[in-house]
Formats: sequence, C-alpha cells, structure tokens
Amino acid sequence: MAQGPLSGVKVVEITMFQQGPVAGVRLGDLGADVIKIETKAGDPARGFMNIIGAMTGLKGNNYYFEHNNRNKRSVVIDLKSKKGKEIFLKLIDQADVFVNNMSIDAPLSLGIGPDDLLARNPRLIYAHASGWGRKGPAARELSFDYTGIARSGLMMCAGERGGPPAQILPGIGDEIGGLMCAWGVTIALYAREKTGKGQVVDTSLMGSTIAMLGLLMEAPAVLGQEFGREERASAGNPLYNHYRCKDDAWIVIAHLQPDVYWKKICRAVGIADLQDDPRFGSVEERGKHARELVSILDERFATKTREEWLRILKEEGCICTPIQSPIEVSRDPQALANNYFIDVHHPSWGKIKMVGFPWDFSETPASWHREAPALGAHTEEVLLEAGYTKDEITRFREEGAIQ
Repeated sequence: MAQGPLSGVKVVEITMFQQGPVAGVRLGDLGADVIKIETKAGDPARGFMNIIGAMTGLKGNNYYFEHNNRNKRSVVIDLKSKKGKEIFLKLIDQADVFVNNMSIDAPLSLGIGPDDLLARNPRLIYAHASGWGRKGPAARELSFDYTGIARSGLMMCAGERGGPPAQILPGIGDEIGGLMCAWGVTIALYAREKTGKGQVVDTSLMGSTIAMLGLLMEAPAVLGQEFGREERASAGNPLYNHYRCKDDAWIVIAHLQPDVYWKKICRAVGIADLQDDPRFGSVEERGKHARELVSILDERFATKTREEWLRILKEEGCICTPIQSPIEVSRDPQALANNYFIDVHHPSWGKIKMVGFPWDFSETPASWHREAPALGAHTEEVLLEAGYTKDEITRFREEGAIQ
C-alpha cells in the first residue's frame, strides 16, 4: 500500500470528545503516526455511547470513539507525576506536532504550554483546537459543539424565516473544527520546510464555523445586512427550492440562472402553458409571485415519485438531486465510489463501513490502517521506540507514572 502524504510525521495529542480527536484522526488518515496521551480514566468519549443511547436510542458499538480515534496509538501517562511529565516531554522532543483541545489554561498549569514545548523543541507545531480562540474576552470560557454552532451563527442560518433557531444534530461544529485544525497543522508543516521553525497553530469552533458560513457572514460584515432565512413556501427563487414528491421523498431543484432554465422546468413538470405567463416571465417577476409559483410546483411534484421526477428533470437538462437521509447517504453509490465511505475489517467488530476521506491523492492516498486503540494499548510499544528499556518501563508502571 502507498504511504500517505504525512508518512514519517509524528503527532502527540492530548484530546478528548471530538474536535481535537478528529484533528488527530485526519492527520492519521494521511499517514501520520498519532500517539494519543490519556489519563488512567481515559478520554470520556470511551463511555460516550451511554449518553448517545440516552439521547437518541441508538444501540451498539461505540462508533463515536471509533470515529474520533482510528489510526492512533494510546499511551497512558500521569502528567501530574514528575516521572510521567518527563516521559511526556521526551515524546515531545521526538515529535513533529502536538495537538490538544484543552482549555487555554490547562496546558499552562501542567507546564506544557506553547512556550514550554517550543523552548524544548523549536521545530514543534503546537496546535490548539479551542472553543473561542486564544485571544479575546471569551478565550477562557469552556465550550462544546453546541455552544460553538450557537454563537457562530449556524443555528440562525438554517431553518425557516420566523422560526426558532434550527435544531441541528450534534457534531457538525466539532467536525469542521477538527478538519480546520488538521489543515492548519499541514500548512504549518509546509512552512517549517521553508523556515525550519515550528509555531503555534490556533483554531477554534467559532473561527471554523464562521469560515464554513463565510458567504453568509460576508453580508453582515460588508453590508451590515443579513442574508435572511427563507421560507420554502415563498422562496425568492422558486427554481432554487425543494419539493415533496408523491412518495413523501423530497427533491431539490437548483437553478442559479433561473431564466435560462425556466422553459426546461415548465416542460419537465408539465406547466408549459405558463412559459409566457407575465407573472413568471423573469427572475424578478417570479420572485414577486413566488408563493403562487411554489404552490403550483408543489401540486405538480406531488403527482410523481422522486425517482420519476429525477429521471424526467434530468432528461430535460435540469439541475436536481434527492434530499437524502443519513442512511441513504451512507449507501449512495457516488459517495462509495469516491471513498467518502469505506469498508474496513475491524478486529473486534468484523467488517464495517466507516466515514472515509474528503480528499483523494493519486500517489499518496489516505487510508484506514488501525482501529481506535484500547486504553493504554501501546504504552510499552511507544516508550520502547522512545528509547526506554523494558526494565525502565516496568519501574514506571510500579511508580504509577504510566499504565
């Protein structure tokens, strides 16, 4: 198998739950050797399936921890002990990257803040995936995915006009935050190739979500006005809207040049008699009479199944796609063909499907090569690689510095 683009890069992480762990996963997917440092209690995500089950009714293996920690090795170290901290610092001396999503003050209190670690290893990339960034009045406030998507505007960029903040399923903020952190690390590694110097990479839930909403956030930033939430029944461009079909499945039609596609839509949905109706003769007129046109299209789409409409619309050269449930997405042949989902053989769970990779490299592909680790499964292996002897490792265990 070809090696990933980050093969040879050593990452040490102290992360929990999702944003920080996902950053490590993406680096591991790209071939980095990711060493997850945990306390004896372990990442709280190891027991998170109980909470997920209580919230959603989902039962089964802890997919949450698996998703957030594949392609990693686990080492248990007591950083509050003198010997444990010495072991950690020796790993940092040999590392290219340190990733954490602790609070701003936690690394400082442990003596492993950016100044401490960069003084020991000037080539280190010190990556901090925080809630609110390292600066500003809220920098030291605690955060989770929910607080990130709330304060960053996502909940008010979804849902319909006049409705309450949209209820968004959990994890989106953490996922984009993890991806942004991993992206920042790769950029910093590239910069190090030119300068020879490491640096601090600061990413956050807030910054990542704002970047994801960039187009929508430019309106208030530049114009002092908001791109307001729409109401489906009166969409300003009825040819850029979603409709319910006969089988209760939904379809999207997406025409950002509606005047070009107006006659095609009319032919496809069987309203050719409205092609020259002055109420709908231009994008401006269709906007003025949007509620009427959406109502007409609602009636038409309700006469056939989604699959029938997809076939008809595509035959007319219209732009359309199904609105899919998560289960449908996980079985979509387009997603499977591009490795957005992958089949893996988990040593404990057997053959399973997992979320794959958002990028494809022709020469150095990403890969799944290791299941999420058991707590402390690689402590001895990693310490032997770091230069410790088996006798020393035994003594460290006896002293409680490692597990």
